Amino acid sequence: MEEKQPRRTSNKDRKAAILAKLAEWQAAGCTPQEAAERLTPAQWDFMVDQGVDLDALVLTPEQLANRGKTGKRERRKSPEGYNKKYPEEKKHLYDCFRVLVEGMGAEVIPREKENFRDLDFILNGKHYKVVLSEPRS
Repeated sequence: MEEKQPRRTSNKDRKAAILAKLAEWQAAGCTPQEAAERLTPAQWDFMVDQGVDLDALVLTPEQLANRGKTGKRERRKSPEGYNKKYPEEKKHLYDCFRVLVEGMGAEVIPREKENFRDLDFILNGKHYKVVLSEPRS
């Protein structure tokens, strides 16, 4: 007779087993931090991959309350928005291309915000796009 191989546990069952083990250790008198330290690195990685908030086990309530507040600066947005400075040579080259295609009878498609990089136009019913880039050397 063939020997039946045990069924592989699903991720859901494995996660439930690890959480049950943590609860069992805490019921035996371990603090949440001590219980979390008893997990193997593979179990810890698995729980992180499954999206379990292990910080709640390791951090104190004060640390949990301050989580995410340290090390991050608030970005200050200017009221007029981001105003990127483009090199004058690039602007001039872009304008030359624009004048050239308009001189050929093309219809330049206006952009919501000019970036002096992408020039879209329609010439003889076909849509073209010229991308002006400066590759790193």
